[in-house]
Amino acid sequence: MKLVEFTYTKSDSSTSTRAVIELVQPTKFFEGIDVSHMTNDELAEFCSEYSTLKQEQHLATNNLLQKFDLKHNYRRFIPEQMTSVQTDYV
Repeated sequence: MKLVEFTYTKSDSSTSTRAVIELVQPTKFFEGIDVSHMTNDELAEFCSEYSTLKQEQHLATNNLLQKFDLKHNYRRFIPEQMTSVQTDYV
């Protein structure tokens, strides 16, 4: 996992020191799994299995977040407002 520590300056000029486990990197691209070559039956089977997998992962993630009292700690930061950035892999 990628742990990013930085100082964040909000639009009101207030600052805070943050430590964030990165989930999504800033990007200008649309990203996803290209299923163009699949038949309708293959796509239906894949979507069913993928949906189940994502639901199980979502439940497990929520349980872990609750265990560590982090359920309401998802944040978004504007990269241009981040300074003193340090990255570690944990």
